[in-house]
Amino acid sequence: MTPEYDQNIDRMIYLLATKAAGELNAEELSELEAWKDIAPINRETADEVSVHGFTADLLNNWKQEKADHSLGRVKQQIKRKNLRVLWPRIAAAAAILLVVGAGVFFYTQRHLEGSAATRDLLANDIKPGGNKAYLILSNGKRLSLSDVANGELAKEAGVEITKTADGQVIYTTRHPEGGTTEGPVSGSGDLSSPGFPRHDGGRVGMTGVALNTIETPRGGQYQIRLPDGSKVWLNAASKLIYPVSFNGRGQRVVELSGEAYFEIFKNKLQPFVVKSKNQEVTVLGTHFNINSYTDEPGTKTTLLEGSVSIRHLEGSAATRDLSYRRDDARGQDGVVIKPGEQALLTNNKLKVFTVDADEAIAWKNGLFAYKNTPLQNVMRQIARWYDVDIIYQNNDLPQKLLSGSVSRYDQVSGILKAIESTGTARFKIEGRKITVLP
Repeated sequence: MTPEYDQNIDRMIYLLATKAAGELNAEELSELEAWKDIAPINRETADEVSVHGFTADLLNNWKQEKADHSLGRVKQQIKRKNLRVLWPRIAAAAAILLVVGAGVFFYTQRHLEGSAATRDLLANDIKPGGNKAYLILSNGKRLSLSDVANGELAKEAGVEITKTADGQVIYTTRHPEGGTTEGPVSGSGDLSSPGFPRHDGGRVGMTGVALNTIETPRGGQYQIRLPDGSKVWLNAASKLIYPVSFNGRGQRVVELSGEAYFEIFKNKLQPFVVKSKNQEVTVLGTHFNINSYTDEPGTKTTLLEGSVSIRHLEGSAATRDLSYRRDDARGQDGVVIKPGEQALLTNNKLKVFTVDADEAIAWKNGLFAYKNTPLQNVMRQIARWYDVDIIYQNNDLPQKLLSGSVSRYDQVSGILKAIESTGTARFKIEGRKITVLP
């Protein structure tokens, strides 16, 4: 039986570090290769580690720290560039850091012991979210992706929809003469032709296009490969609406509410358009993140690779016409951003900032990451990921600032105790309610 490596994270980090130092024996190599074969993300993690590397000093410290039953110094030495690419569960064990003002606090599991308040948190602990989502087909059928078996889910408009073992939904075009297409397809329509119609509650748009929806609950996340081969990672409490097939259309248009990270296949004949809360993002092929929750003060679009054009749309997503025309792709209020930049749409204005793009996609890599972020912003993310409600006992608490990174794969007590260790606030868990105390 294949070992459950996600339950033995220390072992996997050790094997990766030992391999990087050239000290891995044949038996350990076989064990590591077996782990890499479990899922694509495991192999990608091993490849990234081999590029960025564990140093010999880190390996020596690892061995010493294992003897002391503590990982504190090792955790501190793993660089941020390694942390952001590690398998999320490895990231969970690798490093936890929170900063307030000029004070720096390193937090380890040892801080979870001791006080009565801590024991109360542990007694009422809440598990993190995971791969949970619902797929709504064009005929209105709603599938719980947590409950349905892996394999084929449905066939619609010549497209096969499947669920994989590693938590993805994949759309594959089936050709009448045989064979499949997983990647960009050429549009046969004029670029000025109408695109994605308004989604008004039905599963078929106004022009007869079959639409699917994937939505994550609070405490859920999921990955989808769209009919053109583009990849989308959905964060908790998010929804993506898209055509079952992009074939024969002048553009690829989807609608997002919540947060998602996109890796778009390049296709000059079919620009990719993401419509969200009062904005429209147009790309050919690139990597970017959109945060467009209704309970956030603005919509943030962060670019990691390529370039995107962002345009403010008048009216709400519920009332505006979602059809797309080439001649209005950019308005006077449109902006183009470069990698490392973020466009913020708030109060009907677009502003561009230089940011740490890794921070914007930390959620995708298994982390909460902040830099001078108000506590209320942090707690909104916690509320969505752990499916809890937040109550503040003091009106000054929401504005206190936090910086640093914490694993999303720890139980909620982990991040709460990390925040408590900074002196920012205290917490009480009652059922699925967290009270923030001064």
